[in-house]
Amino acid sequence: MRDDVVQRRRAVVARLVRLRDESALDTAAVTVAAVSLGVHVRTVWRWIETGGYAPGQRQPWHMTAPAREAYFDAQGNATAAWRRLREAGVAVPSRSVFCRAVLADLSPGERAYARHGENGRRRYELYLRHEPKARNEVWEMDHAQLDIEVLPVRGTRLIKPWLTVIVDGYSRVVMGWALSIRPTTAEVLAALREAIVLDEQRGPWGGVPQLVRFDGGKEFLAEAITRAAGEVGFAATPTAPYSPHQKGKVERLHQTIGKGLIATLPHYTAGPRRRDGKLYAQPDPLSITQLQTALLDFIDAYNRTHKHASLGMTPAEKWATSSAPLELVERKQLWWMLMADQTRKVLKDGIHFGGQIFIGPKLARCVGRTVEVRYMPHDLRSIEISIEPDGWLCTAYPQDQLSREDAEAVIAARQEAAREMGRRKAAASRKARARTAPLTGITAVSDITVITRRDKRPTRRGLTDAASNQLLEMLGLADELNKPAPPQGLSEAER
Repeated sequence: MRDDVVQRRRAVVARLVRLRDESALDTAAVTVAAVSLGVHVRTVWRWIETGGYAPGQRQPWHMTAPAREAYFDAQGNATAAWRRLREAGVAVPSRSVFCRAVLADLSPGERAYARHGENGRRRYELYLRHEPKARNEVWEMDHAQLDIEVLPVRGTRLIKPWLTVIVDGYSRVVMGWALSIRPTTAEVLAALREAIVLDEQRGPWGGVPQLVRFDGGKEFLAEAITRAAGEVGFAATPTAPYSPHQKGKVERLHQTIGKGLIATLPHYTAGPRRRDGKLYAQPDPLSITQLQTALLDFIDAYNRTHKHASLGMTPAEKWATSSAPLELVERKQLWWMLMADQTRKVLKDGIHFGGQIFIGPKLARCVGRTVEVRYMPHDLRSIEISIEPDGWLCTAYPQDQLSREDAEAVIAARQEAAREMGRRKAAASRKARARTAPLTGITAVSDITVITRRDKRPTRRGLTDAASNQLLEMLGLADELNKPAPPQGLSEAER
């Protein structure tokens, strides 16, 4: 026992003994002293009867092996364990002493394990904190169902959407994210592509990571993730089961988004409720598109202006402190990582998609053809176009957002396509004008002279005299042509 506790008990009990000797001791004073010392009233009376407090005169009771087993069998209920031991005839102290021994001899982790099993034990587990040394060294990926109900794009029933997030372990920058009705491989690939592609409008972060650590959910273990890791060139490792601390940074980010944004929006499902279990009066729910816009603004502010407690600076500032080079990948190499299942026909004004009209220079040669559209689920600033059997074709942008250079490129591509079709038409016309004479079974193709514009001046029928005679000779009509014409007025027999 600590010396300060011993000294305090000796002083209190000595004062009570003096009050007893002076016949001034009452029950109230003993009760107050027992509460102050943290012991039972009978214990204080026993110390007074012995004339003072002497440490070590009574050994405290400790948990025995049967007592521990009974405590775990009772699922952490100390009173139930104490009763079971008494009914089994095991020698145990009073219930209060037994409960104090449980608190003194069992750690908080052991008590939590007895009550809640493995989930409780992990709350008190000691683990090492890993801090990457450079940007893009380790990314953490996870998904979570948001505590909010929104309206889907085509529907009237409220749903709780899922958010997939990728965070850089070094800088805490949110590299990519995707919002969806349910978590699938498509959302994972979309978030990965957004994280890898360098987009200056979003920020100066991007590149290929060395390692991506993700949850062991089945949608993350799909073949598409393995293929993405192999083709892009990063390692993908699932965390151990029941080990959220191995991706604690993205877990903490989900809490920040939940408390900082989701809790402030209408139809927050974790908010206070009425007696009947329903939420209090709420404004109209957000659509999933409006939630996407709110998330986009919140994550941009988090990356640029939020001062992270463990960093002492914003994620963007921490990203800039690393000099590790960025391994960039061309956009066309990652087109297949976007969400698919959408096809569109290229019209005269472009591709109509998502309430907008998208256009790109290479679409000038595809008007009337059906193409495959791949897009980010929450970002329609651009879409990727592919066509069979060539694969990726180009990146298309909304017409009202085209820069002057992009608009000029579209016009130039259209004019070049028109000129090319004109050249093809002219070549076909020249071949069509290269006519041949009628062929018979006795006439060889090599015997026919083809008349082109480079020949002599044509006659009214288009052939020169020499060419006409040559043709008549081949047809066996030259002699007939040179015969004198019969006199007029003769009958058919006289002729």
